[in-house]
Amino acid sequence: MSNFNNAVADVADVMKFENWLRFYFVKETVEEAVRIEIPEDRLEDIRKQHEEMYALADRYNGALIDYNKSCSETCAHIASLYDGPKYPTGTVGHVWDSKDLKLEMYLFGLWMQGHEAALDEEFMPFEQWLEGFNSWKQTDEVQDYLARLTDVDSGADKGCGCVQ
Repeated sequence: MSNFNNAVADVADVMKFENWLRFYFVKETVEEAVRIEIPEDRLEDIRKQHEEMYALADRYNGALIDYNKSCSETCAHIASLYDGPKYPTGTVGHVWDSKDLKLEMYLFGLWMQGHEAALDEEFMPFEQWLEGFNSWKQTDEVQDYLARLTDVDSGADKGCGCVQ
């Protein structure tokens, strides 16, 4: 896997983690924001099993999170982890603009919608979410869908480049 693909995977994992936090730990809704409350034992599990995600979970814990705060906190966390410390400075900016990240998060959204009832039945640790998503993504149906999306996308790139 290339360095860029690794960066896409890392950024996507933080975004998936943020979705997981909002899925399982919303305590209340206040206007257009949600209050996240993570029980101490779960927070400790996150610290032990997903050290790189702990700071984000800790910032969310007890906080009211609206769309803007969600974006700014997640982006700041991703930048602090990866843009410079792990990948060359500027890489994360390229990842944000990439079709690869957009496609990954689109698929993740489809998976969440399609599996919401099962995810809601009982608490699933974040690693189980990732395993479930990655298994689903490898199914023939999803692979066929990806192939069709890629064909459409690559066909669009082969045009004359004119804006009509």
